[in-house]
Amino acid sequence: MNTFTIDHKNSPLTIEQADKHRFKVALPGRTLVLFLKQDNEGANHWFEDGTDNETPETKEIGIAIDNYLAKQ
Repeated sequence: MNTFTIDHKNSPLTIEQADKHRFKVALPGRTLVLFLKQDNEGANHWFEDGTDNETPETKEIGIAIDNYLAKQ
């Protein structure tokens, strides 16, 4: 597993990459599991595992993860 830190709302978040599309996010007071899906046009969408919609929070964290991974 790859572990890294991103900035989210001026605070560091620890991210554990479980596989290519699944990420465990350590938020204050809870853990969020994000799942990356691409639509038929290739756009990334970030869902909380077990749901089928992207929220503003999952999208914002997902974009930060994308930006981090793009630099690697």
